[in-house]
Amino acid sequence: MSCFKLPKTLIKDLHRLIARFWWGSNDGDRQTHWGKWVKLCQPKEDGGLNFRDLESFNKALLAKQCWKLIREPDSLIGRVLKASYFKKSCFLEAKIGSKPSYVWRIILWGKGDIEAGSKWHVGSSESFDVVKDRWIPIPYSFKIFDHPILPKGFRVSDLRLPCDIWDS
Repeated sequence: MSCFKLPKTLIKDLHRLIARFWWGSNDGDRQTHWGKWVKLCQPKEDGGLNFRDLESFNKALLAKQCWKLIREPDSLIGRVLKASYFKKSCFLEAKIGSKPSYVWRIILWGKGDIEAGSKWHVGSSESFDVVKDRWIPIPYSFKIFDHPILPKGFRVSDLRLPCDIWDS
């Protein structure tokens, strides 16, 4: 599950098997289902039984692989994928390409969750693009909405004065 996207039919079959286990149904006789599967997958605080939605769980495990590519770009898989798919950029800027492998398409499927829930923590700020990168602590997007007129490639570090304080 952490390396490949499970087909929806397999996930549906696994959900059916889990439901049969919990509701005690056999092939011949059917038992009462006490709630919808979607409701049972909700947290206990929200009235569910905290069952795992296997599709979300599968996507989370694939997003974990993406996180490893971000945190450890010099790993073997990181170097292989960089040489094949994003030679001149970083993993977060990588596109699907013209002839992607199955593994690359699946990794990019998990990348969407990483992009949606992450923002940069500005340290030296040398590599952050003011307009393009997610670095401002504004919920939901972490980006600038009204694009100011700035030179192309304007970095966050360009907003600092020489004495290392922010230009107001």
